[in-house]
Amino acid sequence: MQIDTKEHYKYSWQVQKLLADFEVEDVWQFPVVLQEEHTVSFFQAQLFAAMEQLSQKGLAGWLFKLRFFLGNLFGWDKPTETAKNAMKKGSLRERYAQKNNLMESDLIPIGNAEFEPVYVLENESLAEISNETVHAGLHLSKVPLGDKYTIQMAVYVKPKGNFGKLYMALIKPFRLAIVYPAMMKMVGKHWTAFVKNG
Repeated sequence: MQIDTKEHYKYSWQVQKLLADFEVEDVWQFPVVLQEEHTVSFFQAQLFAAMEQLSQKGLAGWLFKLRFFLGNLFGWDKPTETAKNAMKKGSLRERYAQKNNLMESDLIPIGNAEFEPVYVLENESLAEISNETVHAGLHLSKVPLGDKYTIQMAVYVKPKGNFGKLYMALIKPFRLAIVYPAMMKMVGKHWTAFVKNG
């Protein structure tokens, strides 16, 4: 479910200072219950697996496919000249590395996911995506839920120019009414099944 942005600021996360120049666009709480031993990294792996399923089915899946089609058509998602295994100039990975005096080899390797990892700590993680419309960060945090825990997701954005602002405004109704609710439902089912069978 979508929750108030203030919930994100009840806790002190590294992302808040790292992305002080970004806006918090959305904050959602996943319908999942974690035990003490479940780390953010553990949940994140299940999230990306569920997202892969989501992108292939239903109305949300159709919207993902439409977005990828338009991205290819208009060149919104064209790759940068920097190699995938190098630190991109202006990336959040570069920002995080500089802030913590890290080398590229100290960071989490980049895989094939749409979002590239910036950092994964015990109770929070950050991944980023950047294209011709927006630079965004996907932040996950493990927070108390009674005597157990749940996961909150905060989406940080920095639109690129006026077109980026227009693009974000145009997709907002679809994101809030279709994509995020479908994501919550899919992830909830995926997590419940994984914990039950795991």
